[in-house]
Amino acid sequence: MSKGSDNPAMTDSGATQETSDQEAGLSLDMATVAAGAGLGGMVAMTPILAIGILLGVLEPSAFAGLSEIVGLGPSFLIGTVIFVGGGMTTLPLLFVSLAVFLPGATLARRGVSFSSIIWTGFAIAFYSEQTGAALAGYLVLTLVSHWAYGYVLGVLYDRYAAVPQYEV
Repeated sequence: MSKGSDNPAMTDSGATQETSDQEAGLSLDMATVAAGAGLGGMVAMTPILAIGILLGVLEPSAFAGLSEIVGLGPSFLIGTVIFVGGGMTTLPLLFVSLAVFLPGATLARRGVSFSSIIWTGFAIAFYSEQTGAALAGYLVLTLVSHWAYGYVLGVLYDRYAAVPQYEV
């Protein structure tokens, strides 16, 4: 800790404070990288979800339901934008906050652990009364799509962010 007047961490009282990224928490750089990693994860997830829609095991109306929740009426396009937005903001920031506590030796594996957890919410929220083989296809395809999302999220975040390491 330096004690000069040119120290940007100096307070009005003249005392200095540590301002490292690890102590400051989530920095803007970390959040930006997380959003980019989330976008990469969404790109990896999309073709698998599209296969589910084409096979008839995932209903497009489930995405339209997201736009209804926010009062914009049923719109697949708006629902998809909301879904991708969540995959680029909320979920990556949650991953960054929780990754150190998740199982897995690498951030890619921790991303898969994280995505397995969030998949449970997706599976319930996007369920549209599938049964039999359609239900099995829905569960398998959506789980695999989430694993792709989590893996890419972890790989990209590990590659481009300075990740603090803690002993837990």
